[in-house]
Amino acid sequence: MRKLSLQDIQNKLINSNPDVNLAVAKFREKTKEQGWSLSRNRPRSEDETKALNYLARTTLREGLRSGTIVYDKAKRVLRIDQYARS
Repeated sequence: MRKLSLQDIQNKLINSNPDVNLAVAKFREKTKEQGWSLSRNRPRSEDETKALNYLARTTLREGLRSGTIVYDKAKRVLRIDQYARS
């Protein structure tokens, strides 16, 4: 089992992709300004869950087919080329 120190975790967070963090922060600010709550008020219906699962699967398959999403066998992760570090 791999052990991580607090310093390792902090370094990993600092080195994470800042573009994604910035996009999430801007989205949250914008939704709060417009009066939207970030929490869900009701559970998802079966139809809504089915539709979202279908959209996620088709988006993933299209990304794999087009090459924008790549499976890294060594690390066993899916990598999106747009957000990958050079």
